Amino acid sequence: MTRLAKRGRLPLLGMIGILLFSLISGVSAPVAAAAGTAYYVDPDLGSDSAAGTSEAAAWKTLSKVNSITFSPGDVILLKAGGVWNNQYLDLQGSGAEGNPVTVDRYGTGAKPRINFGNTAVGGEGFGVRLRNVSYWEINNLEITSGQQPTDMRRSGVLVTGEGAGAGNFRHIYIRNLDIHDIFGTDRRTGGINVHARGANTAPESTWDGILIENNTVINVADTGIQTMTDAFFNSSWNHKFDAFRNVVIRGNVVEKIHRDGILVRASQSPLIEYNKTKSVGEACDVNTSIVSYLEDITVVAAQWAYYTKGAVFQYNEASDTRMLGGDGQPWDFDIEVHDSIYQYNFSYNNEGGTLLVMNNTNNNIFRYNISQNDKDANGVFHLVNGGGNLYVYNNIIYRSGTQNKALTHASNTGMAYYMNNIFYNGASGQYTNSPRMTYDHNSFYGLNSSVPSDPNKITGNPGFVSPGTAAGRDSADGYKLAVTSPLLNAGVAVDGNGGQDYFGNPLYYGVPDIGAFEFQGTIVPPAVLFQDDFEDNNYSGWTTSGGSWTVADDGTKALSQNSATGEALAYTGDAAWSNYTYSAKVKLLNAFGNAGLLFRYADAANYYMFRLNDSGDKAELFKKTAGTLTMVSSASVTVTPGQWTELKVTVSGSTLTCYAGGSQLIQWTDPAAQPAGGQVGIRMHSSTARIDDVKVTE
Repeated sequence: MTRLAKRGRLPLLGMIGILLFSLISGVSAPVAAAAGTAYYVDPDLGSDSAAGTSEAAAWKTLSKVNSITFSPGDVILLKAGGVWNNQYLDLQGSGAEGNPVTVDRYGTGAKPRINFGNTAVGGEGFGVRLRNVSYWEINNLEITSGQQPTDMRRSGVLVTGEGAGAGNFRHIYIRNLDIHDIFGTDRRTGGINVHARGANTAPESTWDGILIENNTVINVADTGIQTMTDAFFNSSWNHKFDAFRNVVIRGNVVEKIHRDGILVRASQSPLIEYNKTKSVGEACDVNTSIVSYLEDITVVAAQWAYYTKGAVFQYNEASDTRMLGGDGQPWDFDIEVHDSIYQYNFSYNNEGGTLLVMNNTNNNIFRYNISQNDKDANGVFHLVNGGGNLYVYNNIIYRSGTQNKALTHASNTGMAYYMNNIFYNGASGQYTNSPRMTYDHNSFYGLNSSVPSDPNKITGNPGFVSPGTAAGRDSADGYKLAVTSPLLNAGVAVDGNGGQDYFGNPLYYGVPDIGAFEFQGTIVPPAVLFQDDFEDNNYSGWTTSGGSWTVADDGTKALSQNSATGEALAYTGDAAWSNYTYSAKVKLLNAFGNAGLLFRYADAANYYMFRLNDSGDKAELFKKTAGTLTMVSSASVTVTPGQWTELKVTVSGSTLTCYAGGSQLIQWTDPAAQPAGGQVGIRMHSSTARIDDVKVTE
């Protein structure tokens, strides 16, 4: 069976049956009927002694439904607005290919409500059970059990294969259910559970074709949505990795869950997309009698896989996952997860960080995701020792809070490859360097932005449109790059990249961009206001004051100042320049010297200066006002006389950003009036130095 189509297509005959049935009975929801019988259930006006085959002759109780073995094409319709207290559906019989058995509603009003209360079968409670059956579709119900004090396993929907009837099952669709306030006692209970059960000598069950779509699961213990097999405990069972095939979990809202949100185990190539989890690991809204039997837990995650190959998690959102001693991440390549992908997902405010990678994993990919202010109890990335290769590329990690743990991590076995990512670090914390990891073409902005193992790093402001403003996955446009961003056309191509970015734009549009956004327009380079490489062997247009100035041959021509006595400066440009980027190469010629860029130069008594100082290995930012020179900021940097260093300053309003050797070292906002001029230049004091490749752009 191929992967389920996005909306689960019905055969033509089934669609005709739906249309005719809807015209006759007024049913608004799709029911995949063909040759079967429609049965009606009305808790108020029905009678179990009636035929059940019309609204006027509806059955009354769910016990009556449970007594019938249904056939392909049958439709069980519960009355909208109906309430069945202390009752449950335990459905018998199977449909067939193209002709499932369907449970749905009829009439108008609220979804039919099943409150199974404290009822149980074999010591286990459920709202709907599908045991050892195939080809069922369950739609448009509300299921709850309420606040029950009894310590018991409970699930909203329980799909099992077990006992003598175990086998290979197919086509289980669960759609548009509202499941809430159900409290079970262990990890195999909760909202929607699909479970292959049995002892070691029992027959083994598998499923092909599971669709869990557009449900809400709220205030549930223990797990929101899960697949599970007892093959993990039974040595004679064979399907630890493929008990479930063609699994699609789509469009569900899972909130306030005692343990895990969405957990896919033992699955081959499952698709988990467009889901939203919130407050996973949260203490449920329960009374004290229930709290006493809820299982104590120490680790949770929002949406993850276990013993699974080829999983794709995409277009999901996860927030407010708690860390209860360990884990606490939204995303997790857990034990024995291979060849799987997280892509196009959004996470925020998750206590454990962003991604957990467990041991015995390999060849997994984390790409085109956005993390906004996930907390970092375990660091942004937590790679447990014993894992295999991991590929992390074109993600955005944005932190502006009190985070202080590592932004990157490595295992002690496989390799971690970080490429084209943006780390916007407005908090603290370090980057990890290890022989088991590589960096290439990443952007590092904010604190601790020096990552020497990345030969193609870009530091400084990445130029987001409006970072930190997303309220959810669909409102993340603030993480697109502005047309002036230095990260456009600055990345490296990655093979097998998925073909699109976080926002759905095709890859690539020219040279790849860094981050989760691939710009689609034409990039217009900034206008060049001035440039001079002195290859014409003169410095006409420059005004000098002090010093001894010549054009020297230093491999290429450069402007050289050769007197080590007093102040020497040279300046050029237009006094009307205001906001611009000024860059040049500077070389100190004597030990303990200093030299740097002048900008917003009005006159010798009013300007800014960003300089290198070999006395103390410092980069220093000065402001001179009315003849008084004041250092306003500084940063440590290695200064080597006789070596060229590219210096760059960006002037935008009152904010000055200063770079040396491609790394941002200083950003300072002037609280006072700025110098009135706009010219640029070079200055040194009691030092000799050279300048070359001068460039000023808008």
